[in-house]
Amino acid sequence: MPKFRFEFIESTAQPAIQVDMENLDAAKAEAKRAAKEAMLDGIVEGVDPTSWVTKIYDEAGYLVATIGFQDLVAAPQAVGQAHEQTDEPGVIRSG
Repeated sequence: MPKFRFEFIESTAQPAIQVDMENLDAAKAEAKRAAKEAMLDGIVEGVDPTSWVTKIYDEAGYLVATIGFQDLVAAPQAVGQAHEQTDEPGVIRSG
């Protein structure tokens, strides 16, 4: 099973986590689920979480997806069709 690293860019430093996921689609779905939970926590604390981002890296350290929190609360789209940015593998690598 592939391993993905999630980096959370929020108002406070959050440690990156390594997660074994079935595939990239499963990793994106988990990132969106976790983002929604984090947004709720931020709102309760009086913080605007729309600038927060989750970056997903593959096992080799290449950025494979970026989930912007503001896209999860943007104008309603078809269910599950929130805009996400996917960079070409190999363009950005994090150690």
